[in-house]
Amino acid sequence: MASSRAVAVVLVFSSVVALTGCPDTGIVCRMGTNRCGTGCADYTSDRRNCGGCGQACAAGQVCTDSACVCQAGSTLCEGRCVTTATDPSACGACGTVCTTGQVCELGQCKASCTLGVSTRCGDSCVDTATDLSNCGACGAVCQAGQRCVGGGCASEVVVACFSSGQVAGLSASTLQRSPLADLGTGPAALATMNGVLLAADGLDRKLNQADLPAGSTSFRELTGRSLATGAVPNQVLVDGDFVYVVNAQSGTLQVARRGAGDGDAGVPLSTVQELVFGANTFPQALAKVDSALWVPLYGGYGAGSADAGQRVIEVNVADPLNPRATAEVSLKALDLKAFDGGVSVARPFAAVTHRGSVYVALNNFAPDCNPLCVPGGPGLLAKIDPTTKAASIIDLGADACLNPQWVASLGDALAVSCGGAAHYTGQNFVLTSLSQAGVVVLDSSDRRVATWAPAAPSCGDAGACPLFLPGRFAVKGSTLFLGDQNAGRLVVLDFADGGLSERRGPARNDGLEVCPVSPTSGVANVSDVLVP
Repeated sequence: MASSRAVAVVLVFSSVVALTGCPDTGIVCRMGTNRCGTGCADYTSDRRNCGGCGQACAAGQVCTDSACVCQAGSTLCEGRCVTTATDPSACGACGTVCTTGQVCELGQCKASCTLGVSTRCGDSCVDTATDLSNCGACGAVCQAGQRCVGGGCASEVVVACFSSGQVAGLSASTLQRSPLADLGTGPAALATMNGVLLAADGLDRKLNQADLPAGSTSFRELTGRSLATGAVPNQVLVDGDFVYVVNAQSGTLQVARRGAGDGDAGVPLSTVQELVFGANTFPQALAKVDSALWVPLYGGYGAGSADAGQRVIEVNVADPLNPRATAEVSLKALDLKAFDGGVSVARPFAAVTHRGSVYVALNNFAPDCNPLCVPGGPGLLAKIDPTTKAASIIDLGADACLNPQWVASLGDALAVSCGGAAHYTGQNFVLTSLSQAGVVVLDSSDRRVATWAPAAPSCGDAGACPLFLPGRFAVKGSTLFLGDQNAGRLVVLDFADGGLSERRGPARNDGLEVCPVSPTSGVANVSDVLVP
């Protein structure tokens, strides 16, 4: 779905949240999972139920694409997956067996574990802070898509699946996905706080929480820790003990504070203040500079309500209990470079602080445009000097970018995703064509240095091989993890030597299928991507 629907993204997708049920027992499993015993399991990546219920992977294996494969860091020795650094039956190499009573440590047979970080698990000397097969405790095995950090299984990348009400983790190196986990009804925006995942839910109007303790097989929803939000929460920003949420439809900035723990898991949060921007403002994002938040106001549809947006508000949060709007940067007078001499309005959407300035992606539509309208002008960014409050325009080039979606720092460079000009069939809402979509990278002088566009499907059947619609993305090092708003996939792009290369994606017909596609709507929306 195109980003022209930024204001209504959650409302549009509320009709496509589908569940598949098992009426004979009352068990209801969400998309991508199946009934297994008294619960539900993701057969594609659950090592306990790999490819089917009760089909557990062997020691040293994880489940990927419904098949058991060797875990990262392990080696196949005589049909078994072993870690030669710690396995006494293959200590240092396949076939090297330690004698009875010896242990294996760092690939050497020894009388006992000698390193200070080592814990003896059977005849293996492991570091439970980092060992995937003994994470936090002997025998606590991490799933595919996870790594062991500080004795807890964690994911390097987290993806929110709005259409199915789930989240999933991903390994940045192996690109394996962890099992899908239920989290609310429509997770739309992600953040982390004190090792806890926060997920703003656009359907439930809640800020939900999930944790991932040592040895856990999936994100675990903390149902007693949800916090009520306004309508259509679109972004979450964590700063110390405070959490800021922009609620698009409610037109508010919500401030929550972490309270004292009461022994339960998760983070105790309570709303302490709310700043109201007004009707038809539709605040979309948050970017922080020093003690101020910069909030883009998108505005409503139609000439009258659009006038309530087209600006970015500076909110002083030096005292988070007393947030104050201290400045307004209007974007109405900027040269929006409308196509065919038409009228365009600035639709400020995503925002990021980069190299001391605030960069804001502009959707740039006509004032009477509905949520499915194609762009009325080229892909633009507004660049704001937070000191002088001056704003200028950066033209990303209509040949490569229409309808900017998301913006984030890529080292000294700046990356922008572009939703392009998207066309749909009537009420069935099937994406039929897409142009000028992809990613643009700007250098430190705001010059375009790299572009990427999703290749057209090679299968020819749009239903079986849907178009890739770029949305939000996250950056880890020099790698972009780009979400798909049409069929729930991720594209993995590497930025090196001034160019973008596709590690996984449409050109190779191997985009990562992360979020399950609704069997009724044919849509799966990756609503957010997070690198914790």
